Amino acid sequence: MELQGRSSISLPLILTAWLLVVAAAFIGPAECIRRKRQLPGGSEGGKGGGGVEQFKYSAAACRAHTASLADFGGVGDGATSNTAAFQAAVSHLSQFASDGGGMLFVPAGRWLTGPFNLTSSFTLFLHRDAVILATQDIKEWPIIDPLPSYGRGRDGPGGRYSSLIGGSNLTDVIIAGDNGTIDGQGALWWSQFHSNKLKYTRGYLIELMHSNQIFISNLTLLNSPAWNIHPVYSSNIVVSGITILAPVHSPNTDGINPDSCSNVRIEDCYIVSGDDCVAIKSGEEDDLESMEEYVSA
Repeated sequence: MELQGRSSISLPLILTAWLLVVAAAFIGPAECIRRKRQLPGGSEGGKGGGGVEQFKYSAAACRAHTASLADFGGVGDGATSNTAAFQAAVSHLSQFASDGGGMLFVPAGRWLTGPFNLTSSFTLFLHRDAVILATQDIKEWPIIDPLPSYGRGRDGPGGRYSSLIGGSNLTDVIIAGDNGTIDGQGALWWSQFHSNKLKYTRGYLIELMHSNQIFISNLTLLNSPAWNIHPVYSSNIVVSGITILAPVHSPNTDGINPDSCSNVRIEDCYIVSGDDCVAIKSGEEDDLESMEEYVSA
């Protein structure tokens, strides 16, 4: 299925002011300068000499505290696992949620990783030549419980694999880039699904739960194992300027699925997928009591 252009889902006045501020900040680039932080033990983060790095990114991505994935041992060679680097970077920046927030910059390179979670008052920003690659080592994907409003995994009974980029009970989260790429490398998962070899439901590329003020913008998402963007039990969400690509015969590679959410806006996206481009969901109808509990009007 293919979708081009603009699809706008309810945007009450309560969201308008926040949307205008964030969207306006993404219109033009701003140059932000950060000083290399001191790592535990006194070593200086990042490669090369000097104490100043210059990153160029949209003004909305600027936070009081910034870091590069390379500061935490990240290696962008497409083969080295960066799961620990992403987790350490987010953990470090989480301490600044009440002090201007934190921004993690993903430099140019191919950054292989397993799933990791975000934090509040946080920006994940990808360089235009940065590619986050989902690991194809299934053992790196944690098993988590099914969503309460579904009661089971979508691919079968029981649990599900964690999403590549996730988070729960968050406020003020930006996932953006200068058209950087997140590649789910989903072919392995599609093959496992078609051959009925999966023990658990496939993970998504991005899933944020029980969260508020989410902005996802200016990225290319490729080959998700299943759904691409899945906000669930959340509110005040903007998805803008996203390109989503997957083979038209890939199973359940939905583009953007707001699920039991309120105040959602989707605009200026280009989607080619193996299923729905945009689908508004509210859990499984087999479990009406749970569905009723989690739907937000």
